[in-house]
Amino acid sequence: MNYNTTIRCWCLQTLLIMLMLPPTIAQNAGGNQGQNNQFPGGILINPDGLISSAAGQRINPALEQKRLKALAGRTLPSELATASELRKVSLNRLEQSCESALAEGREFSDAHRYLAGITQIHYVFAMPESEDVVIAGPAEGFAADRSGRVIGIETGRPVLTLQDLLTVLRIQRPHTALGCSFDPDPDRLASAQAWNKANSAPASTAVARQRFFQMAQVLGNWNVTIFGLPESGHAAITAVEADFTMKRIALGLDRPAVRGFLSHLEMARPGENTMRRWWFAPRYEVLERSTDGLAWRLAGPRLQLLSQEELVDVQGIRSDAPFKEVSAERYTKQFNRHMDALCAQFACFAGIQNLFDLSVVSALIRSERLAEQAGWVPGLFLDDERLPLNEFPVPREVPSLVNVKMSGRSLMIGLIGGGVTIVPEQVIGRTVELKPEQQPTIVAPAVRTTWWWD
Repeated sequence: MNYNTTIRCWCLQTLLIMLMLPPTIAQNAGGNQGQNNQFPGGILINPDGLISSAAGQRINPALEQKRLKALAGRTLPSELATASELRKVSLNRLEQSCESALAEGREFSDAHRYLAGITQIHYVFAMPESEDVVIAGPAEGFAADRSGRVIGIETGRPVLTLQDLLTVLRIQRPHTALGCSFDPDPDRLASAQAWNKANSAPASTAVARQRFFQMAQVLGNWNVTIFGLPESGHAAITAVEADFTMKRIALGLDRPAVRGFLSHLEMARPGENTMRRWWFAPRYEVLERSTDGLAWRLAGPRLQLLSQEELVDVQGIRSDAPFKEVSAERYTKQFNRHMDALCAQFACFAGIQNLFDLSVVSALIRSERLAEQAGWVPGLFLDDERLPLNEFPVPREVPSLVNVKMSGRSLMIGLIGGGVTIVPEQVIGRTVELKPEQQPTIVAPAVRTTWWWD
């Protein structure tokens, strides 16, 4: 046993991310409003708002896809279960279809709740000739996975949801930041730092490990703050789940099935800064705009990981540091390089991509007056009383997650927190021309009750 092992506190990291994710096929966005349901996906929220990781199930991917396809075949109309390279949804016709369902006392269909199975938005159109605002993107049949998350049966990506669409359309103030943040209580952070200094004498590996977990107890739960979004809504909790998952990946508690992928704890070296903030930010290559401003194309990875070193004073107050650690830059570059693979494996990350897309679409509708140009005056979709959002337990605290590693004769610790943020208007400020040859021809059906088509 080595009694000369030194203790180094590596990372009390703080993370910021950006948003969104779908409810299960059994849930209803137009007849099940106001219920308090457990959130579908990879986290659990207890009655006090404390977040924990849902127990995972080992599944055979091929058998699970077979099950999902069979489920979609039983629950969806054949045309909805068929994949499409570019499915179109008229938002104003969708609103009218929802209005008719409410008036007739019918529940919303799965097509309503999951926007006809679209998994990503590639285009937005304002069509004055047919009076439509249309989103378009790839689509496929969909079903609820083992966790209750509704995903495409071909790609496994979460589908767009009516809940998230309503959330972003109801944002009234432009330039509103949307997201969540995980932050330690300043007093407990100061106490944890003081405790660490008082208990940093050389010790055995076993004792050192025990001290680190004791320090996590001193630090306690981190506060969860949700901003710009209904705190009990689907979008907000999607952001929280993604933040929680990203944090576990950084610590090596969850291992991506990506060849050569290292956790940040594995990359870190003794003597590095003890405080770091990570966050997801939007990353679109650029928005392409037609010359008449009626057609827009969204392209790019949608999502990127960023980091910022922080300093902490004796009162536990954090501030940005004027330097960057090599391991943090290496980790963010690695994460962004594998973003597609990570989003394919962790559906909550793809959910944030979807939320970013919907947030950008909503910002375009407002700033470019797309609804006005198409003759659409949203009514039901903006009405909280007639069409309230589903409610889930509100996340209020997240435990201090801990992992440790040996580095030579030093034992290093990782403690990490985080969040999510997007300001959609900052994305739509960067545009280039959408060339006519890149713009698909969109013809809306003559029958006004048809609100989606391929």
